[in-house]
Amino acid sequence: MPKASTALLVLMLASSLSLWGCTHQKNGATNTKIRDLEARHAKLEEDYRVVVAVNESNRKKIANIEAQRTELAQQVEELKSIAQERDELKKQLTTRTGERDNAQTALMQFSKDLQALASRAEAAVTAMGPSLIILPASRKSE
Repeated sequence: MPKASTALLVLMLASSLSLWGCTHQKNGATNTKIRDLEARHAKLEEDYRVVVAVNESNRKKIANIEAQRTELAQQVEELKSIAQERDELKKQLTTRTGERDNAQTALMQFSKDLQALASRAEAAVTAMGPSLIILPASRKSE
């Protein structure tokens, strides 16, 4: 058994040294792989910083757009009230225009009635004949 334990000890020592040798190889494949992974890691970190900066920029833009949207909503409300006032003024204008047209029509009818009355009065005067003479009266007393 002492030979078996010595053989086992030698075998374990040999396997440990071989594993240690495999992990500490001086060939360039492992070092190249490590450098590639480090480069990828550095690139990913840089990409992450860029994404964070773009994200912050986009948040600021969103805040500005929200402020503009709020301002535009207020302007829309103001314009709605102005449009409502405009519509009311249009109604008033239509009403006043109708009143003006009615007053003008009444005035034209009144004018025609006055002309008809004047022509009837003139016809009555001419029908009475030349017996009626109208003399202008002087304003000066003599």
